[in-house]
Amino acid sequence: MPQDNLPQVPPGRTIGSDERPDLEMDEDVLVYHKILVPIDFSDHSRSTVSYAIRFASRYKSTVYLLHVFQVPDYAITSQACQRQNYAEVQLQVDAAEQEARESLESFAKELSNLGINVEPHFRVGYPFDDIVLMANHFDVDLIVIGSHGRGGISRLLVGSTAQRVVEHARCSVLVVKGSRTGKPRVE
Repeated sequence: MPQDNLPQVPPGRTIGSDERPDLEMDEDVLVYHKILVPIDFSDHSRSTVSYAIRFASRYKSTVYLLHVFQVPDYAITSQACQRQNYAEVQLQVDAAEQEARESLESFAKELSNLGINVEPHFRVGYPFDDIVLMANHFDVDLIVIGSHGRGGISRLLVGSTAQRVVEHARCSVLVVKGSRTGKPRVE
């Protein structure tokens, strides 16, 4: 069986874990001018945004911060509306939406104060659908998304937003996975 053509190691040298062979790459391929970062305001979101900031600082990119406000299905079912006055449910949803909008603006202001070109976007809907829709709309080069690391039955029943974005996005996706130690890992 023939070998693959891999970069050659110069005689007398070995490749350690810190070293990498010089690979010829087109630098334009790795430039990210438009970066979409879906956030949910969790601590893990902050870690995810820190990865996007690194790219944005290096390439003078625009960061599109996206928060998708998902109205819980149980809040709008007919049984829930029968138990509670519809006006009460609507007030609770409106208050939660306003709080999320203010949090998004605050988050965007923090990034702007760091010198990052940032555009906050707020959507009401389902995270997976709106992330892919926004990525396509702005023709982004990279999506930086967090994964909370659900496993087992929870993942089967709920599904993974990050996994679905990876499968359906037209652009590259960087998944920042939360770890048990609290330090983010990149996949």
